[in-house]
Amino acid sequence: MVMAVVLSPSLLAAAPAPRAAEAVARSLCALVRAAVEGVVRDAIIIGKADDQLGEIANEAGCAMIETRSAAEGLARAVAQSRSEIAFVLKGGFIPQNGFIEEASDLLLGAADFRGARLLREPNNLLTRIAPGLAEPVGAFVLCSALRAAAPRDIKELIRRAKIRQTLHIRAQKVV
Repeated sequence: MVMAVVLSPSLLAAAPAPRAAEAVARSLCALVRAAVEGVVRDAIIIGKADDQLGEIANEAGCAMIETRSAAEGLARAVAQSRSEIAFVLKGGFIPQNGFIEEASDLLLGAADFRGARLLREPNNLLTRIAPGLAEPVGAFVLCSALRAAAPRDIKELIRRAKIRQTLHIRAQKVV
């Protein structure tokens, strides 16, 4: 079982995201079935105080970390995690159908687990021709590797944790 972490888009942007709360809520809702199926043990929302995510966290029954940076929030999330593996997802994206099955298969091979990245569905000609060039919007990663990486965003997490495997399913932008 994994700890799911949803990052507010405001943490990853230069300017405040106007619909950050909606983006986080939609991403969190997409993980409910994963929690029911036993893939996700607990969930944490990481965002800025201005995003007003406390009510969403309260309603969803998950933890909330208010911070100014993704690196600080991820460090605090790992410190309170009860899981060895984290799934970090950028708010505003939802994994497509088949996510739970693929995640379960990935976690069953946990003996040689090195992580896996979740890419955005193709959204332009280049990513339709070369899907591997799509933006990474999520990642499964060992909590120990997440702690060591101290990333500022998901791209840096994937690079520092040396995650090479890519999930077959993609993530759809919803906000």
